Amino acid sequence: MNDIDTDVVQTIETEIGGVKKSLKKFKRKCTVVRVAQAKGWRNVVVEDSKTKKKYFFGKVVNVTPDINPGDEMYIGFEELPYELPGITQKIILMTLDGYQLDWTQV
Repeated sequence: MNDIDTDVVQTIETEIGGVKKSLKKFKRKCTVVRVAQAKGWRNVVVEDSKTKKKYFFGKVVNVTPDINPGDEMYIGFEELPYELPGITQKIILMTLDGYQLDWTQV
């Protein structure tokens, strides 16, 4: 992820186990590629507008807003304050007005 291609929303300071860390949060537009209806939620696949990577969100609730392929949304990237093997970020799916719909870790 290039800092040139993203909008830095904010940088926060946190302390984990006596160690201070600076964590960055980014927000970027994405496009809905696919929506599959499940029983109590929707499965949504979006494509990052800058990197062209696709992200899957498996539990987007069935309440408004309607989500259709081609719709623009935001994905937010948050660095994790702790170390997990192979996982470095939390990614949040948001509407254009900032309403959080689902999240995943990558």
